[in-house]
Amino acid sequence: MADRSSKSAAPSGDMDQFLLDALLNDVVPSRREQLGPARLHSASEQRREALQPYLRQTWLDRALHLAERALVLSAAAVFLYWLADGYGRDWLHELRSAQSAQAAVDPPAAPTPVMRMPNTAPPAVAADLPALPFTTPDMDSPQSSSEFMAPQQGLAMPAAADPRPQRLIMPTIDVDTPVKDVFVVDGAWQVADYAAGYHDGTTLPGNTGNTVLSGHAGLRGGVFRNLGDLRPGDDVRIQTGGWSYTYRVRTLTSVWPTQIEVMNATPTPVLTLITCTNWDTQRLIVIADLISARPRS
Repeated sequence: MADRSSKSAAPSGDMDQFLLDALLNDVVPSRREQLGPARLHSASEQRREALQPYLRQTWLDRALHLAERALVLSAAAVFLYWLADGYGRDWLHELRSAQSAQAAVDPPAAPTPVMRMPNTAPPAVAADLPALPFTTPDMDSPQSSSEFMAPQQGLAMPAAADPRPQRLIMPTIDVDTPVKDVFVVDGAWQVADYAAGYHDGTTLPGNTGNTVLSGHAGLRGGVFRNLGDLRPGDDVRIQTGGWSYTYRVRTLTSVWPTQIEVMNATPTPVLTLITCTNWDTQRLIVIADLISARPRS
């Protein structure tokens, strides 16, 4: 058997020759010795066996897997609800509006004429009704001058026109929308759907003070989606039950939702329009001053 200490003496550049000499000089194993089994594995099988201990699922792995599925299903349900509650409701509103407009344009169908046989019998007359024309004993006697000058019951005067906003018109951004009253619910102002909302309790149009209207900028009609396109000098009209008020835009600004001082009373007639902006993190505020008022025709 070759001296194994000679390995250290082998030159580094002649390693192949050193290995060949070692194989030739080593003792060949006896056939009587038991040889161990040899197995051949592919690279993928070897990788699978090496990773097998790490692929076993524990209770924590199963819990995380179930939580992942529940999270995905919840996100899908929330998305579908948002889609149906937003775009679906808008689609239904547009469909109903189109049907209402079509019904208003189309005249009602004329009734089909029915052929009737002539009736030779005289028409029946109710026994308690006189035949026309008729007179009463009061009509036969002439009215005296004293009775003519006596006070008579006058006609009731029509009720005063509703002073609350009914329509909001902004020609420069092609907006003509109805106005609904909104109130504070659970500490926050409501936002009208498919209309502008008049903040109940703020100043009525035309009076000294701050008239506040708000509206959606996205879904539910999005009547204020283009509010940011207004510019100073643009006119905004508010129609009430009997008057039309014209306001002129003075400023546009963005504030935080907590800056509610924009709705405070003012010493002059002012209109304040509010909507969401910057991904609903801020509020877009449009302030306009009253310039004219005239009765509606």
